[in-house]
Amino acid sequence: MHAPAYASRANPEAHGCLEALHGPHHNNRAGIIEQRDRHAIGALSLPTGFRPTPELSTDRARRTDRYSRPADVLAKLTPDDRRDLLDALARFSYFDRWSDEQRRDCCHRAQIRRFEPDQTVFVEGQAPVNYAHFVLSGECGLLQCLKLHRRRDRRTGARRYRLSRAQPTEDEITRFHRRRQQGGEDFLSAASAPVEQRRPAAHCECHFVDIATYSRGSVFGVGEHMVDRAVYARTPVRCLLVPRYWLLEKPQNRGNIWNRIRIFLEQRQPSRDRLFRWFLSELLWHRYRRQLVDDFRLVHAPRHLPRLIDVPLVCRIAECDVQGGRER
Repeated sequence: MHAPAYASRANPEAHGCLEALHGPHHNNRAGIIEQRDRHAIGALSLPTGFRPTPELSTDRARRTDRYSRPADVLAKLTPDDRRDLLDALARFSYFDRWSDEQRRDCCHRAQIRRFEPDQTVFVEGQAPVNYAHFVLSGECGLLQCLKLHRRRDRRTGARRYRLSRAQPTEDEITRFHRRRQQGGEDFLSAASAPVEQRRPAAHCECHFVDIATYSRGSVFGVGEHMVDRAVYARTPVRCLLVPRYWLLEKPQNRGNIWNRIRIFLEQRQPSRDRLFRWFLSELLWHRYRRQLVDDFRLVHAPRHLPRLIDVPLVCRIAECDVQGGRER
């Protein structure tokens, strides 16, 4: 992992990953990227090749079965797929003490996925089943979205920023039921609300910061703090995906290894408050640099700029004659 880099300078490819966090209202950036309330980190990349079960409705089946394999697919796991999964497990020392039964169970539950550059790899709470990701090849980046409230100081006229409160993440099933219960009420309230209230607040901004890098052998998605964060692929990436709920069960969690990894990741990754302080210091540096350049240009400005009256009359007449001759 590396020091945070603001997306406007270091990560132009991060914009393909911005869509899963916040809506479609991004402004392009200036200086330290400034993007306004855009709800979309590109369409969330989901596992493909799964069919909806007949018992579920079409919409809900489309939401659920993209993350889980049907039983017939699990029973027909090919030898090549099993060999690839076993080779992937052998690359990580976390699975050295697993029994053969655990490995077989993992092969039926896990999957290997490929991600193209700028594709969303992982967003917490976007699926009914969250997977722990083990990077087999390639490089991923961790993107943090800072929601800031902007106001202008009445005395100095300078911009002031305040970090908004973090909203707890919720899985897709909880969000679906909440929307289903409140859908009618929200529709009626939105229809009766004035136009001024329905417009998005202009003083709310979203700033995106690239804070970490996951390379081959890394693991993420084991339950670490991921509020307003998303993992995207910088290069072509292959990941081993293991269901987190199964990985945290006691037989697979000897020595509380996954919670230790979670604590390690949270200690190495900067928090929202720390990133906000870095953002403010970077903003002050930009203001100081701009003021320094303006002061230098004001003091060392050229005092005797040439004007038309400074050109000799003979030269002006000759120039007019030359231009008139060319027109003829």
